[in-house]
Amino acid sequence: MASGIDSDPALAPHGVDQAVELGEYLATLPKDEQPEFILSSPFYRCVESARPFAEKSGLKVHLDRGIGEWFKKDRGVVPVPGDYKKLGEFFAEVLGEPSTWDSDSGVIPHNQGESEEDVLERSHKFWSSFIPAFEKKHPDVTRVLLVNHAATKIALGMALLGHKSLYDEIDFKGIKTRLRAGACSLDKFERDNDHWIMLENGKTDFLKDGEEMNWNFDVKVEAGSDEDMKRRAEEAKQKQGTENPSKPEKEPLEYEDVYVAVDVPIVAPSYYDDSGDSRELSEQLFINPNAKFQLTGIEEDRPLFKISDNSVAGADAESASFSNSNAIDGQIYQAHWKKLLGTELIFDDEGAVIGTVREHLVAEPSNKARKKPSNSGGDKGDAMDVDSDSEREKVDTRTAFLKSAIATARSKAMSG
Repeated sequence: MASGIDSDPALAPHGVDQAVELGEYLATLPKDEQPEFILSSPFYRCVESARPFAEKSGLKVHLDRGIGEWFKKDRGVVPVPGDYKKLGEFFAEVLGEPSTWDSDSGVIPHNQGESEEDVLERSHKFWSSFIPAFEKKHPDVTRVLLVNHAATKIALGMALLGHKSLYDEIDFKGIKTRLRAGACSLDKFERDNDHWIMLENGKTDFLKDGEEMNWNFDVKVEAGSDEDMKRRAEEAKQKQGTENPSKPEKEPLEYEDVYVAVDVPIVAPSYYDDSGDSRELSEQLFINPNAKFQLTGIEEDRPLFKISDNSVAGADAESASFSNSNAIDGQIYQAHWKKLLGTELIFDDEGAVIGTVREHLVAEPSNKARKKPSNSGGDKGDAMDVDSDSEREKVDTRTAFLKSAIATARSKAMSG
């Protein structure tokens, strides 16, 4: 996960593009229509979505757990999001201070998850608490940008309009409709004395590709979950069949792709460029597309891996160009399997979902392989010993999905 917190991924490349388009749109509005304050859910992808406009406007991004993600009660783990200190590791240049707005001062989502009724009740409580507190602390601010998630965006909108059900239709510009919640879509509300009027509903005409990935509570699954991705894929398949009824269906693939994330060790300290500014962590951990990755085998409980041809030429530990990539280049590390409590999504460069990750291969920085000393009469091959500070209990932590994929691949290889 981007922040190290379960279910807190970074935006896909296409999502980053959408965030830039949103920031550009907001920055082109007349000054008396632009947001004056940015309030974000304390999850990585929301702060990342707010960053382009923050950079253009010079505003800081402030956090509030009251507008955080909706997690269902039947979920295995309900993540606790990052705070100013944690997210400041990634967004130091745009993140605000707790003294300006305390992320924990208002409503906190239940740590055991929420029902649909709970998230709507949370939203009603949020507005009742937030509006008077914000007006007292920032009396000169009249326009606030809230950056959150599909479910909470809908719940907050319905609560602000005074509805008691997430499934109610709304009257938008004389038409009965539902709240829209596409990726990077924009709602706009304006207060008229003691009630609120909706001026924009899921606006996306500033996005190059328009509305994408609209979600609502009718689908009965969390937005972005495995179930949601399967639903979207099935809808896309049905749509394609409707548009091309004469096109024969493709034969099912014989093999299934399995995606595994490898967590490389962080062994080099933060370094500095010539201007004295700290380099970003993402730059320190950059893996060259032409680097070589070698793995002894995903069927092993504790495989070895090596990343080579990834260092900066001529860099040494005292060099300004030295990074974590230099420190691990050519080193052989032992790793162990770690099951994910959630699911990571894999996107292509166009932002389309191409797969999911259900397990990580986590490197053990203290466990490095070295060649055995050669004996005059012994084998002169590249046998390895493993140096370890401690012996990890040998427990098979791979998921049933990965075990099944490995077994299937082996049986097909034997019969081939």
